[in-house]
Amino acid sequence: MNESEMLGFPKGADALLIGIGGSDRQYYRIKSDGKKEVLMQCSTDDPDFQRHIEYTWFFQKHSIPVPKLFHVESEKMNAVFEDLGDLSLYSYLKCPREQKEIEEVYKRIIDILILIHTVATKHITECPLLQNRIFDYEHLRWETTYFIERFLQGIRDIKVKNLSALYDEFHRLPLKVDSFPKTIVHRDFQSQNIMITKGGIPRVLDYQSARWGPPAYDVASLLWDPYYRLEDNLREQLLEYYIGKMIEFYNIIKDNETNPRVPPLAKGGKGGFFNKIEFKEILLPCRLQRHMQALGAYGFLSKIKGKKYFMKHIPEGLRLLKEDASLTKDKYPELYDLVMGL
Repeated sequence: MNESEMLGFPKGADALLIGIGGSDRQYYRIKSDGKKEVLMQCSTDDPDFQRHIEYTWFFQKHSIPVPKLFHVESEKMNAVFEDLGDLSLYSYLKCPREQKEIEEVYKRIIDILILIHTVATKHITECPLLQNRIFDYEHLRWETTYFIERFLQGIRDIKVKNLSALYDEFHRLPLKVDSFPKTIVHRDFQSQNIMITKGGIPRVLDYQSARWGPPAYDVASLLWDPYYRLEDNLREQLLEYYIGKMIEFYNIIKDNETNPRVPPLAKGGKGGFFNKIEFKEILLPCRLQRHMQALGAYGFLSKIKGKKYFMKHIPEGLRLLKEDASLTKDKYPELYDLVMGL
């Protein structure tokens, strides 16, 4: 038996290692009988493997455009998926594009996000693994610790002087984020996890980290993405597009169902209800959380995992965090002073 067959590839298949992401999973493009597919190989202790399989079935059932799942070998910790090609949104945006073209592809992507936040959310009880995975205070607090340990200490070698005051703000910030209504969230909805397939059709990858959390976190991940800087006016248009579509969905639910099985996206709301003002209020705290998490991840991946190419994204991640901190300095002054000094 050759190495390819030992890894679980079909007999006689050609295999090519692909992907340079942050996970330890390995992905191989396999070509057998003229067909291209992708084999995902996980380690025996990978906690995301079963979630990846269950979430795939669940999202496919509710029209979320994730890769088709063809074959699973749980005992070997591998699965074969549809090959979505090599063109991520990140790569797509590296080529010169008209703003109208960029706007249109982002609107298609936002339509997917809305499906996740509404239709899939409505059926969350069908996927217990996802339903029981909450993006709550504890996880949000972990993100800020990750930022301190992996970025401030790990990359910048900074020791925070007034740690107790910073921890007080890092207590209040996740409490704020956790207080808002939740939907299914992808949790890493950024340009490297979105593929652009034939005809400009976007598809979604790396959804095994999905949780039950505030939808504004996904919006922050997409529209304030350190991998690609959107023009401010376009970002505002896309934000309004998302909000308009969410209001439209919740109005339809309210008009057609006496007992809508989606959470009201407003504190104290009843039935299907989306509050634009409250949504924009939670965006800033979610942006703070997201950009601290991203910088922590870049520190971990570059220094601990040796994936130095993530270092190049630190300047934009830091620029975004400084922008967030400037807009929230009255509420989080200790964080503002710390971030502006970086």
